[in-house]
Amino acid sequence: MSSAQLQSSIHFLDLSCSPTQCGYCGGRGSLSQGMWVERLTVRDYQDLLDRGWRRSGRYVYKPCMSLTCCPQYTIRCRAGKYQPTKSQRKVVKRVHNFIKHGQKSRDDGLDTAKCTASEAALKNDVGSKKILESIQETKIAIEECKDISDKSSAGSTQFKRVEGLKKARILRRERYLEKLIKSGGEVKSKAEKQPKTIATLIPRQNSFALNQKRLQSDTNSTHKFEMQLVKADLADKQFMMSFHESFRVYQRYQTSIHQDKPQDCDIQTFAGFLCDSPLIYEMKDNKGFGAFHQQYLVDGAIVAVGVVDILPHSLSSVYLYYDPVWWGKGPNLSPGTYTAIREVQLTQQLDLPFYYMGFYIHSCPKMRYKGRFLPSDLLSPTLLSWHNIEHCLPQMEAAKYSTFADIPVTGPAVALSSMEVGRVRLCVRDRLTSYEEWKGEGVHSEEVEQYHALVGQNLVESLVLRWGGRAESDDESV
Repeated sequence: MSSAQLQSSIHFLDLSCSPTQCGYCGGRGSLSQGMWVERLTVRDYQDLLDRGWRRSGRYVYKPCMSLTCCPQYTIRCRAGKYQPTKSQRKVVKRVHNFIKHGQKSRDDGLDTAKCTASEAALKNDVGSKKILESIQETKIAIEECKDISDKSSAGSTQFKRVEGLKKARILRRERYLEKLIKSGGEVKSKAEKQPKTIATLIPRQNSFALNQKRLQSDTNSTHKFEMQLVKADLADKQFMMSFHESFRVYQRYQTSIHQDKPQDCDIQTFAGFLCDSPLIYEMKDNKGFGAFHQQYLVDGAIVAVGVVDILPHSLSSVYLYYDPVWWGKGPNLSPGTYTAIREVQLTQQLDLPFYYMGFYIHSCPKMRYKGRFLPSDLLSPTLLSWHNIEHCLPQMEAAKYSTFADIPVTGPAVALSSMEVGRVRLCVRDRLTSYEEWKGEGVHSEEVEQYHALVGQNLVESLVLRWGGRAESDDESV
């Protein structure tokens, strides 16, 4: 690959900031600016992310934060410190139980024989009297629930709901007591409990292994669950082997979940949106950098695909699509949360510090789930510094747009270097030049100066902006 093909190249700018249809509130107040990219190094794209940009196919855009109807804040999770919440752990367990059993796992309480054996073991332990008493109280409570159930009217839906909640609490208590029995009756306080991590929840076979199906399920599971990472590259033979199957899942997802018309999510749209990336692939220290599809396969069929970019300091989530039929078979399987947890795991295993989740839109309730992947930070749209999301929430509750200027930073901000617009790199009529040199020919462009302000000094000296149309072919001088 020539030196010209190893540097970032911008086709043309789209800085009009014209209002468009908003996918979050439904109005026509969405405002952003962007650029069409021919090639982009992973390092340059990492720098763009840290300035509030994000890509959709080859189009890279940045919301006009103070003007747009739904401000979109770049959010990143500190992957190494991430601890799944209780609800997130439940999502993982529901998915794995469905794969193992083929249906929602139902816990009807401790088996009588097991309970009796456990009680017998406890009788030999002088310090376990209180646990035995708790078990007896639990049994009595269950019987009381049964008696109440028998006396209740068959048509009382509300009563059944309350009864179910009571039973659920009792069963949780029983499971807790069973753990105490197995641990010898030692009760640990919350402070003594070990924090929950991804490693305690999901298999470790999720490391970077390109084009290899990694088994995720037990051998005795009802369904065979595998994962595979493939390059998002239309010229890659391995990727093209599953391209059409992956497209069918994408189209089912778009038409079912987003109510798109089939002609609006055809194969050309799919290829341009999720398969034709401008990122230049690199290999370093046995790691691949660029755009990838993380495929989730059940019984050999694709049921979900997470589109991700692997960058020098992060794994960036681009898009998720899944088979709504398969995920609808089990109750509350939550594919978005489950796949996000798996992507955090991949970030950890690649030894990358951050998992970028795209944009956090506080004004859109369905997007707030991203804020539950803690610890996470939001990017200030003006200071380009990172701030703990938990400290930012009160300000976003008060107003849609905030710069977080009075909130402590959690990491270094992007260095604000000198603003020398003359150093913008241009390709004019297939000739590499600078804006300063071009201006010497009597030319002035407000658009180039606006581009300089948006991407910053370091990037304008790294990116090459084509001016006056696309070149017929790549040239060594570009």
